[in-house]
Amino acid sequence: MRGRQYATGGALPERDLQELSDALALRLYQRLGRRAYRLTRQDVAELIEPYTDDLVQEDRSMLPWLVWDLLQEGMEIEYQMR
Repeated sequence: MRGRQYATGGALPERDLQELSDALALRLYQRLGRRAYRLTRQDVAELIEPYTDDLVQEDRSMLPWLVWDLLQEGMEIEYQMR
């Protein structure tokens, strides 16, 4: 799951960026469980950096926000289901 598998030389198309953020959010949740909900955006950025270091700077700066937002949405859904 390396960013370069998705990259085409420049910034990722929006669909690819969304798919990559989905995959990274799932990966974090699989590894951390509910603890993933307590991550800050900076924590997310540090944890996903090995998977995004080959992307253009704009995509690298956007991905932590997208992943963090997905985790927050997941938390809201999970706690509403209780």
